[in-house]
Amino acid sequence: MNSKRRYFKQVRIAQFRAMLELARGKGFAAAAEALDLATPSVWQQVRALEQELGVALIEVERQKVTLTEHGRLLVELAEPVVHGFDGLLEEFNLQAQAIPQRLSVASPANILINELPAPILQYCEQHGDVELSLVDVVSNEARSLLERGEVDLAVAGQLEASFPSTLCADPITSFPFVLVGPEGHPIFDYKRITPKTLVRFPLVMSSVGTNTRTRVDQVFADAGLMDQRRIVCETSTKNLAMQFVQLGFGLAIAPISPRWGVKSNPPIGKRQKLCSRDLSGLFGHEQIVILRRRHRREPEHQKAFREIVIRSVH
Repeated sequence: MNSKRRYFKQVRIAQFRAMLELARGKGFAAAAEALDLATPSVWQQVRALEQELGVALIEVERQKVTLTEHGRLLVELAEPVVHGFDGLLEEFNLQAQAIPQRLSVASPANILINELPAPILQYCEQHGDVELSLVDVVSNEARSLLERGEVDLAVAGQLEASFPSTLCADPITSFPFVLVGPEGHPIFDYKRITPKTLVRFPLVMSSVGTNTRTRVDQVFADAGLMDQRRIVCETSTKNLAMQFVQLGFGLAIAPISPRWGVKSNPPIGKRQKLCSRDLSGLFGHEQIVILRRRHRREPEHQKAFREIVIRSVH
C-alpha cells in the first residue's frame, strides 16, 4: 500500500460511511440516498479512499457493486469507528445540554439605564435558561473587555467609522451631541452657539478618556480655546453630569438619546428643570453599536440577544 499521506487527501468519516452503505449491496444510488448525497459524490468518496490507501476497494460490473477483499477488510475495521463516532456525538449532545449557557454584556451606564432595559427584559423572558451578566463600563473599556475575551458582547458608543479588524459591529442608533443647562440659562438666548460662546460659562465635563470628552476636547482644541475653559466638574456618567447641571454647577455637552432627552432628570428640591439645544452641527453624533468578536462562531443564545437589541433600540 502507498503509505504516503497528503493533508488534502486524508481519510474522512464520510468516506467510511460511503463504504458501509455500499457494503449493503444495493449500489451507488441507494448509498447516495441513504447518505443524502448525490451519486457522483459517493463515487468521489470511494475513489478518494482508494487513492489514499493505494488499493481497489470495490468492483463495479454494470449496476452491481461488490467489495474487494481489501474493501471487506476496510468495512470490518471502519464499522466500529463510525458507530463509535456517532455514539460520541450523541453523548456530547447529551452532556452539552447540562452545561449552563452564559452571556456577558459590557456597556456604559447611560445605555444600560436608558436603552437596554426593554430588550434585556424581553431576552430574559424568552431565554430564562441563560445566565445573563451585565458590566457597567465606559465605551472604550467595553471594547477592550470584548477584545480581551472577558465579555461576549459590548453595546457601546463609537465616534469613528472604523473598528478594530478583530471586531464586528452592528449599528443600533445614534445620539446627537446636545448642550444641557438649567431652564432660563442665558446661553439659550443665543441664536447661534459657538465654542467661544461656551467658554464664557462653567462647564461640567465627562471624564478624560470617554468618547464624549474626546470629541468635546477636539472641538475646543480646533478652536484654540482649550485653555479658556473653566471646568468645574468631571463626571464618569452622563446621568451624574445631568444632576450637577440641575444643581447649577455649569453646562454639559454630551450625546443624549433622542428617546429620552433630558426629561429623565425631573427637578427635585433644589434641582432645576433642564433644557437642551442640539449642537450636532458643531460636535456631531455618537454612533451606538453592538460589538462581537470576529472569526468566532456565534452561539445561538448570543445571536438572539443581539437581534433583540437591534430590533428594540432605534
